[in-house]
Order: sequence, then C-alpha cells, then structure tokens
Amino acid sequence: MLRRTQASLFRRTPVRLSGGELYHPPKLEDIPPSSATKGFFGAYNGGLVMLRFIDLKWMMNRAVELGREYYISAPTLYLFLWMFCWKGFVIMRYGDGNPPRHVDWNTEEAGYLPQGFEQTKVTKAI
Repeated sequence: MLRRTQASLFRRTPVRLSGGELYHPPKLEDIPPSSATKGFFGAYNGGLVMLRFIDLKWMMNRAVELGREYYISAPTLYLFLWMFCWKGFVIMRYGDGNPPRHVDWNTEEAGYLPQGFEQTKVTKAI
C-alpha cells in the first residue's frame, strides 16, 4: 500500500504558499501597452483606436494581457446558464419555426392556426 508523504491530501502549490492567490494590482510599468494588442484585423492604432470598443477579439486579448481572464469566462458562463436553464427549454417547447403566436399561459398552448387555414393572398403592390 502506498503511503502519503504529505500531511494533507491536497498540497498547496508554491504560488499559494507565498500568498499568490491574493490580488496584487500591477505597477504601471508592468502593464503592457495597448498598442501591441491585436484584434480581428490587427492592432488598432492612430485613427482606428475607436474600433477597439467593437472588436471582441481585441477586448479578449487585452483582458488576457492584463491577467483578467475572468472578464471572458464570466459572461460566457452566464450566457450558458441562461441558455441551458431558460432559453433552451423555451425553444424546445415553442420553437417550431412558425411565426410567433400569442401564448395562452393558462392552458400552456401556443394557439396554433386551425386545420386548412389559408393565408390571405396579396393581389396588388402598395
């Protein structure tokens, strides 16, 4: 039988032994310049600086450079939870590809059109 050499089941890594899990704000000289961050179409410098606000890849790369990966993972997690816990079931229940209809929440039916229903034909352009 194998014998454990540590007193605890999970060892603390050297980073955590030194208190590395605590947040230490970086010094200004340690922050990389934003001019080197690349987005979908390269680095946005000069007159293209405002494109940084709409380029998701640039924002994600900048978050990684600053050590803020949770800026990417947190919205992704919440979007997944919303889709898995709510929107996915709504699509499964009412998402038959037909135009939206008024849902009667008392009977939980979506008000399908009657059998043999024909849409009114458009006879002239407006």
